[in-house]
Amino acid sequence: MKVLTITGVGPGDPSLLTLAAVDAIKESTVVSYPVSTWGGESLAEKIASKWITKNKKKLPLLFPMVEDQKTLKSAWRVAGNTLMQMVNKDERVVFLSQGDISLFSTGSYLSKELEKYHQECIVKLIPGVTSFSAAAAKSRLPLAFQEEQLLILPVPDSCDDLKVILTEAASKKRVVVLLKLGKKWEWVKPLLEELDLIKKSIFAEKIGFPDQQILNASNLPLGSRPYFSLLLIRQSWPLKMP
Repeated sequence: MKVLTITGVGPGDPSLLTLAAVDAIKESTVVSYPVSTWGGESLAEKIASKWITKNKKKLPLLFPMVEDQKTLKSAWRVAGNTLMQMVNKDERVVFLSQGDISLFSTGSYLSKELEKYHQECIVKLIPGVTSFSAAAAKSRLPLAFQEEQLLILPVPDSCDDLKVILTEAASKKRVVVLLKLGKKWEWVKPLLEELDLIKKSIFAEKIGFPDQQILNASNLPLGSRPYFSLLLIRQSWPLKMP
């Protein structure tokens, strides 16, 4: 039976790896992980490095940070074929993906690639801790109480679209998680101020890493933020609280 494991390795803190993820790494003979450029650093590999012992083969795979679909599909195809070459050599292969494998994850594309073109292989998927759930815990902000709604999405491309989302969230008792904030903070902050939401928003970046930041969005100056940055926006609290 041919088996390949894809596992989430959390948002940055090695202690947030699940036991299943640690076991998969320990039992593997080949540890694979994504890099955006050849020779570049892999955050997933860095997070799991404690368990990647010297006797394991390391297999970086190129997943370029581009939007061109042809380039991306080619990368997925090459990655899938390369991993299957290892599996066919009876190697125990684990692929590491930062965060959770089902949410905006390289692991999701890879699993579908294998499912389509390598049906002879069983792909085992191990979930991981998300950056926003870790940020919520660190900031002591409940993501959702009973009967509340939770919306998770990348920051929209337009100010008008985000304004509609936040306005509707207020009437629906909906907590909003905005991912991939990055350069859009330049116009998101003024919008939050306009809607009187700036003090109801928590900013977080590089969660789980030594240089992580978690603070009220009102204390964050304008300027470009890292790719791994997010906002937690809670506009109200339930009437019944402990």
